[in-house]
Amino acid sequence: MPTYSALTTLPGEAAAQSLASAMERMAPEPTGVGVFEIEDGSGLWEVGGYFLEPPDDIILEVLATAFGAKPFALSELPDIDWVAKVRRELAPVEAGRFFVYGSHDADKVPQDPDRVPLQIEATVAFGTGHHGTTLGCLLAFDRLLTAGMRPATVADIGCGTAVLAMAAAATLPEARVIASDIDAVAVEVAVANVAINGLEGRVRCLEAAGLDHGELLDTRFDLIFANILKGPLIDLAPAIAGQLAPGGRAILSGLLVVQAEAVTAAYLEAGLTLESRLDLGEWTCLVLVLR
Repeated sequence: MPTYSALTTLPGEAAAQSLASAMERMAPEPTGVGVFEIEDGSGLWEVGGYFLEPPDDIILEVLATAFGAKPFALSELPDIDWVAKVRRELAPVEAGRFFVYGSHDADKVPQDPDRVPLQIEATVAFGTGHHGTTLGCLLAFDRLLTAGMRPATVADIGCGTAVLAMAAAATLPEARVIASDIDAVAVEVAVANVAINGLEGRVRCLEAAGLDHGELLDTRFDLIFANILKGPLIDLAPAIAGQLAPGGRAILSGLLVVQAEAVTAAYLEAGLTLESRLDLGEWTCLVLVLR
């Protein structure tokens, strides 16, 4: 059965949230409505609704006019098993010593004892290792390990599939590793991936907004991963700096190259020093240290 999408953009979060609320009261009723900030510095927000029946284009036109949005772009989406499609199209990813793969590529796992295989299934959670931001974090971590860093406490904030937390647990057998996400579904996916990789008891998965959890606030971390978005990264700068141990490092991504300076400035203001920066295409990964 096909589904239908209706997408628009408009300036300002408040207006976007109000438009989304109005769309939820449409008939036919949407199966879901999403609101996302467009991370390009434009100040625009995207509002999208998904329907099992064609939405009423007149109502959409009225809503767009009422909230100052661009005309809705309407599309019919084919009935595709997206998870199966992703599994077919995603090849294994190599990031230094790390080899990230799906179960469909298990026969490609290298038999080299110096390589670290991590199995991640295509799911609704983010972070399969294929995106430039996750790849950048893995490469940055690999370089720190090569340089001799051996963090005893590690946090993966906004963990998604928990690939970064698992990379830490797999290479640092004595470390305490915590993976957290604001999304309960992501936490469930993280737990499942930890089990798939035989890391039960090595990664503690929990639901938390940022670092707002007792287990995170009670710990000083030698390494904090935060692969999220520009806005949350800037907001979390004081909290992340406050939870780092002296000499601890933060590996940050989820950033476009054009956003790197603003995020770096927030962390410098919080007391960290920029140690390195890795640009992969349009994406950036930052490594900062608490001196």
